[in-house]
Amino acid sequence: MPTSCARFSTCAPSCASGRWAGVVVTPTPDFAWPGDASAAPLDAAGANALAHGLQVLADPTRLRILSLVAANPDRPTTVTELVAALGCAQSTASHHLRILVDGGYLSYERSGTWGLYRLEAPRLLETSASIRPR
Repeated sequence: MPTSCARFSTCAPSCASGRWAGVVVTPTPDFAWPGDASAAPLDAAGANALAHGLQVLADPTRLRILSLVAANPDRPTTVTELVAALGCAQSTASHHLRILVDGGYLSYERSGTWGLYRLEAPRLLETSASIRPR
């Protein structure tokens, strides 16, 4: 059951740590949306899940991170590379990366002392499919 936190209006139960866990948005092609009024309206749980996923994307720095990681599909991207490209502090990049990983938009793996990030394209496609007019 979603709970409230200071950062977002609804969060998954593991949000108590101060970080919210990503809510998986499953595209539901049978809810009413502009261009397709023949389906049923989006229910409260679906609306909360979709809003949560969109909140992750509603930040220019996170959108830039996704774009930078997507530009290198053949290899993972490191925090060091992102810091250099963004011109921000390592802690700022790490904060945004954590939100993107928790939201399911990036995957994270450790290799020695390096943190490696890859785009989770299916998650991004799910979110875009959920808001695309039919």
